[in-house]
Amino acid sequence: SLSNAPMSLVCALQRFLVRFILEWDIPCSFPLLSFVDDVADYVYSCLVNKKCCVCGLKADLHHVDHVGTGRSRDEIIHEGMKVLPLCREHHTEAHTIGQKTFEEKWHITDGIDADKTICRIYKLKARKD
Repeated sequence: SLSNAPMSLVCALQRFLVRFILEWDIPCSFPLLSFVDDVADYVYSCLVNKKCCVCGLKADLHHVDHVGTGRSRDEIIHEGMKVLPLCREHHTEAHTIGQKTFEEKWHITDGIDADKTICRIYKLKARKD
């Protein structure tokens, strides 16, 4: 029982379990998003494992900071840009209803800053050190 455990331990266990489920592609009967309290950590774990942060299906990279219209995705530096992992259905929904409405509907942050790890996983340009 975790009833007498410190809340920090309970939260750490929860983050570990969610990361384990995502990494090992364990099916769940409920969306993990409704189970987590650290949404940013969950979304980052979804990015690393290429899982939709809304439903858990295979994800594409959704740019919260828009690309295109003069900003070629092959030329820009993606490191530091806000991104989300979304399946095709939720990616389309985000573009259809607008980013702010999408975030409010699904209680998702405004995206995660792409770091060198995310850029490497998705084969995006990062800053050269």
